[in-house]
Amino acid sequence: MKYQNEGLGAVVEKYLRRFYADAAEIAEQANVYEFVMEEVERRLIAVTLDVANGNRLKTAKILGLNRNTLLKKMRRFNLDDKLIEKNTKKQSLYKRQTGK
Repeated sequence: MKYQNEGLGAVVEKYLRRFYADAAEIAEQANVYEFVMEEVERRLIAVTLDVANGNRLKTAKILGLNRNTLLKKMRRFNLDDKLIEKNTKKQSLYKRQTGK
């Protein structure tokens, strides 16, 4: 999988170099490792959930995680509420289309 002819690692490296150039003083005081890892993990889970149409079991399988581990991470990143909101919108649309 390539993003504009760059691998994921190259994209992350480019971002981090910009981050350090723009916020060198802040980066010295911040826990950059934790910040980057959480940001990547949150987005990875959110996108995979979307690709799996909200199916948590399928998402866990794609990511190679235990379902309970996925659920803990979803709660940690507040992805549970977004998933519920998305499913509620789909159900409302289904009810309007089918009259059920």
